[in-house]
Amino acid sequence: MNIGEEDWPSRFHIAPAKITAYLHNPDHRDGAAKCRFLAAFGFTPRNPDDLRDALLGHCRRTHFQGVLPGYQAVKLCFEGPLAALIGIDPQVRTVWQVDEGDPSRTARFITLKPLPRARP
Repeated sequence: MNIGEEDWPSRFHIAPAKITAYLHNPDHRDGAAKCRFLAAFGFTPRNPDDLRDALLGHCRRTHFQGVLPGYQAVKLCFEGPLAALIGIDPQVRTVWQVDEGDPSRTARFITLKPLPRARP
C-alpha cells in the first residue's frame, strides 16, 4: 500500500532516548544486538548525532516499502542502505509511526532491523 503526497509525513522525528537508551545501549534487552551491529559500521554512543542523521537520511521515498496498520496509527516501512561511517553501508529496515490524531503528521522513529545481505 502506498500513501499519497497529502498523507506523506510533514517531518520525521527521533526521540533522543531511542538512540541513547535503545540503539546505543549494550545492556538493553532489545537494543544490545542492534548496538553491536551499528558499532561495526562506525556508529558509537560518543556521537549519537551520526546515527540520528543516518536514520533521518534513510526515510526517503526511494526506500519506502509501504505502510502497516497500527493501533490509531500508520507505520511506514523503509528498506535500503544506511549511510555507514565506515565500511559498506548495511541494509536495514526502519519503521516510523504517524499517529492518527497528530495534526502535524510527524513520523516518529520506532525501530531499526538489519536485513540480510544480498547475495552477489
